[in-house]
Amino acid sequence: MTASSFLYATPSVFESTRERAQLSLTADAHRPVRFHARVARDVLSLRMALQALGELIWQSDAWDETWGGGLLDPLITVHPDRVFFEAFSQDLSAYGLVIVDRGLFEPEGEVRCGTTNVDFTAWLWAALAEMRSTRETHLRIGPEGLDVRTTGAGGRFEQKVDVPEPWVRGLLQLQGGMAMPGTRLTARPVDLLAAVRFLSHTKAKVSPRALRYELHPGEDARLMLEPWEHPVPLKGAAHGYTAPRIIRTWGRRRLRLPYAERVDIYLKGRALPHFYVAHLPGGVRFLLGLSGWTANHWTNTAGMDLLLEPARDSALAERVLGVLRERFHASTEDVATALGVDTARAAGALAAQCAAGRAIFDVEARRWRHRELFATPVDLGRLYPPDARREEAERLEAAGEVEVTSAAPREKRKVRTLPTPEGPVTREVVHRDWVVHGRAGPQSGVELVMNDEDRVLFGRCGCEYFSEHLLNQGPCAHLLALSRLARAQRRELRSSEPASADALAARAAEAGARRRPTETLDPGDDE
Repeated sequence: MTASSFLYATPSVFESTRERAQLSLTADAHRPVRFHARVARDVLSLRMALQALGELIWQSDAWDETWGGGLLDPLITVHPDRVFFEAFSQDLSAYGLVIVDRGLFEPEGEVRCGTTNVDFTAWLWAALAEMRSTRETHLRIGPEGLDVRTTGAGGRFEQKVDVPEPWVRGLLQLQGGMAMPGTRLTARPVDLLAAVRFLSHTKAKVSPRALRYELHPGEDARLMLEPWEHPVPLKGAAHGYTAPRIIRTWGRRRLRLPYAERVDIYLKGRALPHFYVAHLPGGVRFLLGLSGWTANHWTNTAGMDLLLEPARDSALAERVLGVLRERFHASTEDVATALGVDTARAAGALAAQCAAGRAIFDVEARRWRHRELFATPVDLGRLYPPDARREEAERLEAAGEVEVTSAAPREKRKVRTLPTPEGPVTREVVHRDWVVHGRAGPQSGVELVMNDEDRVLFGRCGCEYFSEHLLNQGPCAHLLALSRLARAQRRELRSSEPASADALAARAAEAGARRRPTETLDPGDDE
């Protein structure tokens, strides 16, 4: 467990009158940050972005009572050029970040930059609806609390939470995911709204349930909704690929964005986290990060194994943090020049600090920023213990000792009636497992079967570890190495097709067999 303690002078409040409104966010006294300002313009944009962040925190379709008491309070980071509001959903399947340009505010008094946690309740989220552009609006962030005049509003209180280590590791891996290279698309909000509307009116009760981005040369990108194979063209979403590419993502139930003028989509790869940046008027952005699989949050996914773990070069880490502390934000080239190292080494060190929770990558500005996730740095040795099997798999792959001799899908088709906004449709849904044979190191007869979400369902290997444990303690190094190589060769195919006459006849025959009464012996018959 990672223990965290938050000390607040008073609860955060929202006060409003006919002419004036004030949003007062009480900061953690252990990390005093001060920012008092008048919202000079675009109050509505700020309100909608904060409401979207509150919805991410307080609305979840995967509520877990065992985790609800350990919810991390939202983070606020004040930098000379921007203010960030940051939070994770209750089930940790989604991540939200509100980015506001400092030009939106007129500061009042001293500004103390840094990162802190703030008290943010469900009541405060609901009260944000009272923010109006017709009222003079003020924002107060600080540890001093307020002289609250409401009877029974409460005083100083301390909140302590114990966050499970797998969850902390997942949150830190997310920071590394934001810094990974990938594909960027710019989409019209109306096109994404069409996809969200379709999904909100129709819930698929059968898998596969992915969002499939299809990128074909010379054409705008399009979004395919599974299992209906319902296309959503993304008009104007140019990509520049010279060969067809398909990127499959999960977590679509949490795709909820505020009003925006445009949306930038950042795709990191198959089943990896993907990010949406909604650009609101006036220099306000809302970033939404969705995990590969909603049910499994940021951890325990095959794709996340590909993310870099924090490097343990403490000397370089301190030098990198020193640059970020001094400048608040910097590009990779800025850090490389300041430290006198090559760009690749600087990029690796910066990405490692993201995974350690000590920095954040601003995908919209393409810059690294100093941001401490916790008041006390986490124990990286405990969060990222050495994994001998993974290290051996990486060594085998790097040495070219892994080969895929055959890889083919194994299909199972079922006729299903799927709901749509225009009425039910009957389609033949295709479930595919990926059957892979190959060799890894001294093992020549390695076999594995992965499901549609890249999970290992079956494996076979001749090594001692597999003979002793099978898959009870996870795959052996040889299966891991083969699966890593096989994922890169996987082909994305259609998730369903219009039901053929033969398929419909087979379904009718199967249904008739189920309805036929079971034959029984007549009591007078001899057995």
